Amino acid sequence: MDERAVARFWAKVDKDSADCWIWTGSKRNKGYGAFVWYDGGDVVQGRAHRFSYELHYGKIPDGLCVLHKCDNPSCVNPEHLFIGTKADNNRDMHNKGRAVRGGTYSRKYQRGESHHNSKLTSAIVADLRKDRAGGMSFGRMAKKYSISIGHAYRVATGQAWRSE
Repeated sequence: MDERAVARFWAKVDKDSADCWIWTGSKRNKGYGAFVWYDGGDVVQGRAHRFSYELHYGKIPDGLCVLHKCDNPSCVNPEHLFIGTKADNNRDMHNKGRAVRGGTYSRKYQRGESHHNSKLTSAIVADLRKDRAGGMSFGRMAKKYSISIGHAYRVATGQAWRSE
């Protein structure tokens, strides 16, 4: 592995936590650490836990996932990581109560206003949909409600906030 990438990686790892090594750099969706490195001349825009796995154990076989024993997506401790198939990953998610069943999340993951990251409320969603029905562009809605254009589209078209 590229020594500069390894140094950049370690600069963004906090080992002071009790058991997990926490990625302090930028994160992708669902809290997974984002990390960019070179692999044989190719740029890899990957996840920090995958880099950690390869750094400590070697190349990840094609088609396999890196799973967390600790269920902490920002953890990069190699002792908490293991490889598995997509089916293993889905089974692990289900066993840990993170699966979506019948359109509802488990108690651990809330939807709508009760989600910890929600910027919208049911009333705002109704206003956003009225704005769209009135011809407002997705870009203007995104600025008005401080959300991304893509999220404005998904809310306005009922792909997100379906029950509202």
